[in-house]
Amino acid sequence: MRKIFFLLGLFIAALPALAADSPIVVLNTQRLIYHSPDCKWAHRCTRNCIKTTLDKAVEYGARPCKVCGGSQN
Repeated sequence: MRKIFFLLGLFIAALPALAADSPIVVLNTQRLIYHSPDCKWAHRCTRNCIKTTLDKAVEYGARPCKVCGGSQN
C-alpha cells in the first residue's frame, strides 16, 4: 500500500503546474476572440473553441470579446 501512495505522489509531482495568476478563458480559434467562461457567446461556441489561459490567448494574438471583455467577474 505504501508503494501505491509513493508512486501516486511521484505522478502528482510530475504534473505540470498551471499558471495560477492567469485565468481560464474560452478561445475561438477561428475568429481569434476570447471569452469569459460565463459569457453567453462562450456557451454558444461549439466549434473551434478551446479552453486555455488568458496569457496563451493573448500570445496567440486573440482579442477580448466585446460583450464580456474576456474577463471573469
